[in-house]
Amino acid sequence: MDVFEKFLHEYKSVIDLGFYWTDPLQIINHVKLELDEVKTELDASNPNALQEELGDVMHACMELIDFCGFDPKETLALANQKFEKRFQLLREVIEEEDVHNFKSFSREQKLALWDKAKQKERQLLTKKGQNENCPSQ
Repeated sequence: MDVFEKFLHEYKSVIDLGFYWTDPLQIINHVKLELDEVKTELDASNPNALQEELGDVMHACMELIDFCGFDPKETLALANQKFEKRFQLLREVIEEEDVHNFKSFSREQKLALWDKAKQKERQLLTKKGQNENCPSQ
């Protein structure tokens, strides 16, 4: 049983017991609470407590994913695919912009190029959607 299957098994047991969320906003608030605890542990410089709190954030996010009817493993796989596509588009943007020293760019400059990659992704998706709506010739 992998970590995702174990989570789902244990989470379903908790639901069967009667301890469950009734609204996704409750879970989102719980995620925010856990993130506040992560911030506290970042300031405290306690790696074990920080790792525990980061695990709590992941657990709360998986609860939200499950509550919304999605499989956590599939959702993470989709997120990885999305990131890989965007990262490839970022590489294309870097090449198009003739950037040779990306590592030395400021955070803001890097984010500006990341935003261009996201814009390029949206354009590709729009173009793909238009092509799917066109009748075959």
